[in-house]
Amino acid sequence: MSRSNDFASNFAKAHADAGLERVSVAHILQTIQKDPAFLFSEELRRGGGQCPMHAAPNTDDADKVTVNTLLAYLFERLRDHVASKLPLDERGQVMLPIPPRSPHGIDPADRAAVAAAPLDVMASVLRDATCHLLDGLITGWAADLLSEEEHYRAQGTGEISAAAAATFILRTTLEDSPLYQRAGYDMLSITKTGSHTAIHICWAMVEAAPLLVPKQEAAAYDDLVRRSLKQVVPLSMASLGMLVHYMEASGIEPHDGLAIHLLPKDQTAFVLDEAGLICLNPEPITRFAKPEERHYTGCPAFYTPGFIKLYLDIVASIAMDYGVYDRLRDR
Repeated sequence: MSRSNDFASNFAKAHADAGLERVSVAHILQTIQKDPAFLFSEELRRGGGQCPMHAAPNTDDADKVTVNTLLAYLFERLRDHVASKLPLDERGQVMLPIPPRSPHGIDPADRAAVAAAPLDVMASVLRDATCHLLDGLITGWAADLLSEEEHYRAQGTGEISAAAAATFILRTTLEDSPLYQRAGYDMLSITKTGSHTAIHICWAMVEAAPLLVPKQEAAAYDDLVRRSLKQVVPLSMASLGMLVHYMEASGIEPHDGLAIHLLPKDQTAFVLDEAGLICLNPEPITRFAKPEERHYTGCPAFYTPGFIKLYLDIVASIAMDYGVYDRLRDR
């Protein structure tokens, strides 16, 4: 058993021990909401007016604050886009596309084929299809934003919506940033990569439930996973380096880095807390910081109300619909 606050406090301390200071972008988002003109300010491009940023010799940290602030701002639109465009069948269940690069050749709509597949294949198909579904929704969100930006540009009046302005500032910041250019990241690739990580962790939570609490009914596992979300949210507050190292050390991260693999039985990330909820084990925490890295914001989705819950709702509903818990219980 583990105390609920063990992971969050230990993770924060490990960041500090690695020389990393957390910069919350919540108040920068509030500034933008009150005064959208702040989007065009020099302050935003210098880390959103954060005092530590001005003294920092490393501009990469300031770029991270700016980019993650703008993504968090635009993710409210993404959250609403995903919720409204999610394809549902007549039963209200999520309709999954065929994963285009899957080696298994199974259509998720063919329930008999999914049910007959080995557990690891079933998990791979459902995880892969979930990622592909969200990739398509994310592409639609980005296309809408870019179209809106172009609409205002074509008008030639100088007027622009806040979302179009944020899209423009984000795009130009990414293009001008050595940090993001080295990695080859744009708005779409950053969002899709983050989405895959979130989906991977949500599926890992689902797959951990029967490992931690054997011989329960599917409804009990579904309830446990949903009630445990707040225990796992601290992962989204991490620096990217610390997150990746934790996932690797705890067995969540597969060897090829793809979000399509079943959680291994010997994983050490998920444990039960004193209330019987799934929480994170602080033991695999590994201190890490890149040279000259001093600041981190956490995932932009952390600052978007209801966004992480939406992803878990999608994964948990798919797990129930496809009888995943029954398969996992007999694993």
